[in-house]
Amino acid sequence: MGDMAEGWDAWREMKQAKRRSNLAYSTNKLVREGLTFTSHNDGIHLVLTKGDKTIDYWPSTGLWWIRGTRNKRRGVDRLIAFMRGKL
Repeated sequence: MGDMAEGWDAWREMKQAKRRSNLAYSTNKLVREGLTFTSHNDGIHLVLTKGDKTIDYWPSTGLWWIRGTRNKRRGVDRLIAFMRGKL
């Protein structure tokens, strides 16, 4: 295998490890904060509710949005602030 291919393989493995780390950290942080959610696809997709709003969240990337809107946001801390009414 060439050097370029080995470089891409190493980069891909690093990104996958980072996403796994993000998934565990963000999910645990939601649990520690006392937020309830339903888990889908082995925890890759989490669904939270706030009043009549349903929030889709992907902890591996930090991406979340309120269903029915096109406003995408990122970050577990911003999600927690939103759920607490501080955002």
